[in-house]
Amino acid sequence: MQNIGLTNRIVQIHLSSWRYFALLTLPPLVLAFNLLYSLQSLLLLILFLTTHYFCWRLWLDERLFTLLDSESDLVLFDAGMSNLWAGKDLTTRSLNERWAGARGLFYRAIYALIALWLVSLFSVIYLFWTLAE
Repeated sequence: MQNIGLTNRIVQIHLSSWRYFALLTLPPLVLAFNLLYSLQSLLLLILFLTTHYFCWRLWLDERLFTLLDSESDLVLFDAGMSNLWAGKDLTTRSLNERWAGARGLFYRAIYALIALWLVSLFSVIYLFWTLAE
């Protein structure tokens, strides 16, 4: 039997990295506003919003995982969540499934941030390449 409290705290610590992800989106946002009215700007803004959506989800999961201390809390937790998200089914997932979902969300946030920075880098390279001609 694993220590649920310790594992939950480790997950929360990793989920709290949404702050750094959000901060790292600011330089590409500045670049997007400098390239306004271009296709690169549109792509950068879409990736910026996508990354911030994942940051919001990480923030939300970080807060929600503080409410889960044991397996017995899951039924009450799901009942409370169903009051807000009425379309959700009432099947209770285990903590391991929830942790796996949080891990997947964490990786999607990282991939979105990497994609944002790659598009930013290629936009700058393309800008310098076209100005050099």
